[in-house]
Amino acid sequence: MNATIINLTPHAVSIIAEDGTVKAAFPSKGVARATQAQEVVGDLDGIELVRMSFGSTEDLPAPAADTFYVVSIITANAAAAEGRTTDDLVITADPVRDGEGKIIGCKRFALV
Repeated sequence: MNATIINLTPHAVSIIAEDGTVKAAFPSKGVARATQAQEVVGDLDGIELVRMSFGSTEDLPAPAADTFYVVSIITANAAAAEGRTTDDLVITADPVRDGEGKIIGCKRFALV
């Protein structure tokens, strides 16, 4: 399938092949998010504890033919909750880490 893939996360996304080479790289082209609200619910050993809730999406384009958007799972879930189709939204799957444990990419994309 030939498609346009637009990364709407705040960081570059690299797809790493089994041999460790970068198969594809997608720089950030903007950031789609879900609105957030927090409510203080107490503390945990002296550290403030809040309950996070997520609302509607922000800066998420409408579906377009042969176009997929890389988004966070929170954004994808918010899109689904507001009734938007998620057939064009992908998240990163199977993270790849370097020798120090830092994520350097992923092996594939996943539909939500």
